[in-house]
Amino acid sequence: WMEPMGGAFPPLSLVSRPATSRQRVSWTAAMGKLRHGWGGGEGGASSKEDVDMHEAESEESEADEDALEDAPAGRGGSDAVLAREKVLRSALMGVAKGMENSFSCLFQLALGHFRVQMYAKAKEAVGKALAALRHTREVQKRISEARFAALEAKMMSLHAQCCVYERHSAEGPEKPETANPAEIQSQLVQATKVDNMQPAIWNNIGLLYMSLDKFDGAKAVLQPILANFPEYNDGVSNLGLSHLCSDDVDAAANLLQTVILRDSSHIEALNNYAVLLLRQQAYSSAIVFFERAIDRDPSHSYIWSNLACAYSGEGRHVDAAKAFRHARELDETNVAVTCNLAHHIAATIHSEADAAARATKFQQAEHMYSSVLCDQGEQAGSAQAWTGLAALFKVQTELADQDEKRVELRSLALEAFSQALDTDPSDPVVWTQVGLLNLAEGDYKRAEMCFRNGIQRSPNILSAWCNLGVALQLGGSTNEAILMYAKALASFSNSHEIYNNMGNLYRQLGKLEEAQTAFATCLRLNPEYALGHNNLALVHILQGKYPEARKCLQEAMAIDPALDAAKSNLLKLNWIESMAQQEALRAKQEALRPPPP
Repeated sequence: WMEPMGGAFPPLSLVSRPATSRQRVSWTAAMGKLRHGWGGGEGGASSKEDVDMHEAESEESEADEDALEDAPAGRGGSDAVLAREKVLRSALMGVAKGMENSFSCLFQLALGHFRVQMYAKAKEAVGKALAALRHTREVQKRISEARFAALEAKMMSLHAQCCVYERHSAEGPEKPETANPAEIQSQLVQATKVDNMQPAIWNNIGLLYMSLDKFDGAKAVLQPILANFPEYNDGVSNLGLSHLCSDDVDAAANLLQTVILRDSSHIEALNNYAVLLLRQQAYSSAIVFFERAIDRDPSHSYIWSNLACAYSGEGRHVDAAKAFRHARELDETNVAVTCNLAHHIAATIHSEADAAARATKFQQAEHMYSSVLCDQGEQAGSAQAWTGLAALFKVQTELADQDEKRVELRSLALEAFSQALDTDPSDPVVWTQVGLLNLAEGDYKRAEMCFRNGIQRSPNILSAWCNLGVALQLGGSTNEAILMYAKALASFSNSHEIYNNMGNLYRQLGKLEEAQTAFATCLRLNPEYALGHNNLALVHILQGKYPEARKCLQEAMAIDPALDAAKSNLLKLNWIESMAQQEALRAKQEALRPPPP
């Protein structure tokens, strides 16, 4: 019994941290695609940047520095806070109409718009605040050159940052004219010319490169921040994120750990480090860091969704369902959260013994994927929903009891996969799922090609490696399959699935000692893995160790009562033992029979 893994890694949210204002501000931001390191409707970004935004004394007002620090932080999912934000913005808008040259008022208004993702209005308010700052400088001449340069550079950087977020939150293929990346970069470069000693500006340049998937460029910008401003945690965290998105896990872990040790409440570093652990299948450790991030701020839906993925990986399906639903309550419009919940529901269908309950889960998952497709249209975010829907059809194909129904469902699955590839041909998850469909149909060469395509696009998807080994093994390339499993273990040393499949391959080759060792390692990594106990029992049967085999099968059935393989193997073991006893009895009777005269 090999287990082709039922899909690529669940979508997770990696988040970056931009620089805006002094207070701790939290918001949800649509920032591209998960595999490229942004939250993509899946994640968010928050600010914890020490900026001394203080307007010089003027006739209209004097900015209160403490007011900036104590300004309410918008928290996605909190109706009370969002209502308070709305009241505050309305008040500031009223004041701004009568005090058009009040830098402090306009700046606060810009932050209010930014927190609730109204980036166009935030950008407009920043522009007016910058004009008010320059007006104050020209009219009153009471701001020192150094002070004015620092404020002007910060406002220019914030304006460019609004453009970055506006560009990524824009609906459809059309982007705002002002969101051209070259123009945004020019604004940020100009800000560095005004004041070159603000790490937050360089951090925003790095974020711009990250938003364009240019992680080498982001590292080239962020690395000097680490050299010149080593205590600037946001820059260090984003540098770690750039390494993680470039699959440089060791460097990413070192940088993210550094930030967490300095600031245990740095939510982005906690989340991203937990994602790193989750990709390595260190589920328990990942849960610790996700829960720590939630303890600091429970309002981020993407962290709840990531925590649910960790719970699911550890087998805590009830906790996973609760976390997914909580994430969806916080943000019903979050595409990845909805897809993750549908993915979790679909993943539990196989273990559901009741046919009516299976049908209900199919309907629930299909409805969630379909709702995302209706909302997203042809946008890139729909690729995830198309992939999930196709995988759902694939599961239905496997459970269908009529050939005609299987053909129909397989056609629907292929059509959905085709739609996913049309939407995003670079998505490794889609290639992995298409490979699984071909694997189930017995087309091992085509499955091998699909898994290799998935690995080429993202080498950190465990299921692509594991299933490539299965395709090679079933296709008769056993030696290459062994090499592939060994190569996969170099990156996923804690994968019990790989050890399980290695054990099956060794058993197939008659190497029973190696098979037993592989299964023992598999069960050491995951003692609750029912298939591992079942497969170890098969090795014991071949070795003639029937009591040990019975114990393994009983343990497998205790873990998963719906595991038909264990039930069948137990019946076969009873027959084998019965035949062995009869053979032993005949041998004993033959030995007691007197020799012929």
